[in-house]
Amino acid sequence: MDEAPESEPLLNPAGREPKQGRSRASFERMLAAATDLLMERGNDDFALTDVAKRGKVSIGSIYCRFDSKDDLIQVVQHRFIDRMIIEQSEMVARITAKASDLDSLVRGFVEELAEFLKRNAPVMRPMMQRAVHDPVISSLGARGYQDLADKVQAALLARREEIGHTLPELAIDTILRVAYSTFARHLGFGMTGGNYNKADWKNLKTEVGVMCSTYLRNAHR
Repeated sequence: MDEAPESEPLLNPAGREPKQGRSRASFERMLAAATDLLMERGNDDFALTDVAKRGKVSIGSIYCRFDSKDDLIQVVQHRFIDRMIIEQSEMVARITAKASDLDSLVRGFVEELAEFLKRNAPVMRPMMQRAVHDPVISSLGARGYQDLADKVQAALLARREEIGHTLPELAIDTILRVAYSTFARHLGFGMTGGNYNKADWKNLKTEVGVMCSTYLRNAHR
């Protein structure tokens, strides 16, 4: 069995993250096993015994770090959101560097957002299911979305003079919500499966990109 938990700073209020080598490796296997099970099953319908078997750790070592399965999944989400925030920063920087005007910026963003959500769908889908009844998961997800919204807003407002809408901040918030929710629904976020079809997906990305760029350039109130 692993060593007793040290008095280390918490990863979040629910997880006791160790720093010693062997305990650290065991902790990482717990998180990896829980993540794999979420992705494979599309939901959180597994027990800590499944995590122990998959991660090759003892049940006792899991309870040294987490008080319950809920606590373990919350730490998985915490880690996942931290990684997503880094990816979002890289994505927005990459699109901004390549764009020559507002249209190419918006359409590039829509394309990248769609692929970003598709790439992360195996974890986001079950997490959104949990968010309905788990306020910690819901709060972490909201933090990730708000980070994306802030970055997109800053990038698009840098081309404010090309935006035709009289309320550009509202318009940017609207296109992000529309694009995000459209792709999330297509990918089955909050459900056990998605609606993914390669041809439909390509057309959907194109049409949402055109819609968002046209609205931003031409909408008036």
